[in-house]
Amino acid sequence: MKPGIDVSHWQSDIDWPQVKAAGVEFCFYKATEYPLGKTEIYVDDNLEANARGCAENGIYSAPYHFYRTHVDPEVQAAGFLGVVRDLPFTMRPVIDLEVAGKSGAALCADVKAFCDVIENELKVKPIIYSSGGFWRSYMIKDKYANVLQFTGYPLWIAQWTLYWPSPLYPFAGWNFWQHSESGRMPGIKTLVDLDWFNGDSLDFLNFTYPNSAELSERSA
Repeated sequence: MKPGIDVSHWQSDIDWPQVKAAGVEFCFYKATEYPLGKTEIYVDDNLEANARGCAENGIYSAPYHFYRTHVDPEVQAAGFLGVVRDLPFTMRPVIDLEVAGKSGAALCADVKAFCDVIENELKVKPIIYSSGGFWRSYMIKDKYANVLQFTGYPLWIAQWTLYWPSPLYPFAGWNFWQHSESGRMPGIKTLVDLDWFNGDSLDFLNFTYPNSAELSERSA
């Protein structure tokens, strides 16, 4: 298990050396979204500072896109990639699924289209962030077949309890767990989300970008 956090502009300015000294090993930071009713991309105010802070302090990190349903998924993916392309991220990027204007097969098709653009460009499957409640209500909805296409994707699950996360179809298990939305962390003035990675250092290499596990195998 490895400890991590996820942040956005809501955490304001962060003292990253203190965060690193507190033992944080990875961080997801907000990059983009298309606010409700708007077709112009929003870039998080602290994106560059958070990306730079992680990189300069040896914290693995990845940007995430807050997904909305009112903008074409391929447009969202292209906008996200255009913003993060030159950032020094070292983990697979993330699609954040927690709001919906669609459901079932239609939503799943759009999410898959977004993921395909990311995979075609970066050659890795993005990490999917969701809660069990959202995934079951809006992605699975009335048919498990709706989500079968996400087999093999990494899962970052939100479950704010002390209990081990519940299984979520079709994922073999969870890779990252957002277990609290009200954590405290040296170097961060506000409450912050806390996360765990489910595995050891070798397992973690599979979620880095570029894929460090593959690079290690090629050099062996």
